[in-house]
Amino acid sequence: MSVAQLLSRAAAMGVTLRLDGDAVKVGGPRAAREEIRPELAAHKPEIVAHLRAAANDANAIPADCVGALRDPDGGLYLPWGPCLSIDDLRRMRAELVAMTEELCSLECWPKRYREDVLSRAICGPLADLMPNLAYFNERLSEARAEAAARVAMK
Repeated sequence: MSVAQLLSRAAAMGVTLRLDGDAVKVGGPRAAREEIRPELAAHKPEIVAHLRAAANDANAIPADCVGALRDPDGGLYLPWGPCLSIDDLRRMRAELVAMTEELCSLECWPKRYREDVLSRAICGPLADLMPNLAYFNERLSEARAEAAARVAMK
């Protein structure tokens, strides 16, 4: 059995392999680890070489992933958004509330609708904050343009 086949079989069994110096650390379900351990031991030098080569390849970050973070398991990922301080978050939420209130005023929203949108802006999940800022900024720009056009038409 080739090293690639052995590693594929290990992965299918839920067994993970990683290098810790010259030692191969084996993770996954206990029964699967015990079952495959003799085969892994028989091919340890090839497995170490394969894992080293894979680690060296993994260290090279492709141009389209510059700035990506490396997961402890070795994969690259891009965080959902920029790192923000609590002051940034407060400023952004206040900006969202101000935009919402101005849009409410320009579009004459009913009080109940205004309160619902504002409570969602203030208490909504962090993941919604930046998309909401972009959305309300666009809506507010359109509403301002419409209000300016109405004034110009008078």
